[in-house]
Amino acid sequence: MSHTGDRSKRLDIALVAISIVILVGALWIWISAMPVAREIVFLATTIALVISLVLVLNVAILVVLRLQRRVSDLEGMMVDSVTKDSSPEKILVVTLTNTERRIINRLEENGGQMAQDELRRATGLSKSTLSVTLSTLERKSLISRAESGRTKIVTLEHNVSR
Repeated sequence: MSHTGDRSKRLDIALVAISIVILVGALWIWISAMPVAREIVFLATTIALVISLVLVLNVAILVVLRLQRRVSDLEGMMVDSVTKDSSPEKILVVTLTNTERRIINRLEENGGQMAQDELRRATGLSKSTLSVTLSTLERKSLISRAESGRTKIVTLEHNVSR
């Protein structure tokens, strides 16, 4: 991690520690001042408690924002590595269901092209499940279907890496 990152991390830890100390102190004062009949002491400690809660909330928001920034930086790094490492012909697929994977595997085994009824027999899926799943794969631009008489020919459009 860089020098600026270390300083930022130390600052975050210090802010969290200070917030917790102030919150515990304010709670202790507030609880110990409850039996006192003086309204001013109670009001002052209540204000201190509210201020410390706001401080803790601000630190929590700061931490969440930094985490979001870090996640977006990591996502950017992943996208950069995928675009550098893979050719334009390949697609990195991480969101396939088991049924979609089964269909893609059967198409790859048969040279990337099969009749839809032949694919149904090879995968063991019902007609409706196969049709719905093929529509999903078409929307993902992984396959295409072309009419061929009373059936359709399913063609694998891209090499799919695992």
